[in-house]
Amino acid sequence: MENDQLRQFVQQISREQEKKTAQEKRRNYFKEIGRKGGLKKKMSNQFTKVVSTRLTQKEFEEVEQKAKRSKLPLSKYFRFLITEKELRINEFKEDETLLGYGNNFIRIKNLLRHREFSQLDHTKVILKKIKEVTKLIHDYLYNKMNARAQENLQEDE
Repeated sequence: MENDQLRQFVQQISREQEKKTAQEKRRNYFKEIGRKGGLKKKMSNQFTKVVSTRLTQKEFEEVEQKAKRSKLPLSKYFRFLITEKELRINEFKEDETLLGYGNNFIRIKNLLRHREFSQLDHTKVILKKIKEVTKLIHDYLYNKMNARAQENLQEDE
């Protein structure tokens, strides 16, 4: 009897702990959206080789302009070009925009539910559509977050 209660108590605590860690991951993800590009910072001791190259003034200006558009220092921009990695600078702007839309839809839904708009004929239909859209936004953002987490795990291995 006591073992069952103890086991249930431990299971309940473990479920609550999992919920807390999930909420923390979610919070950290949305903090990350606000950062530029979300590029992982590398420690200086990882860079052991130096590659130098010569460019004409015109080539240098073109590359410098592209790096400025990407909001990256020249060295980091060259590293991405040489290693043929994707430049994912504007990736988080899309997420931030979607998050803003989701928040606005939630606000509209609350207005429709709690004000005089709730007496309109099509309010339930509109609320249902808003719920669908917010769910799609939510699912898209979390699927993208999980895909990034898996990529990071694969890169670390």
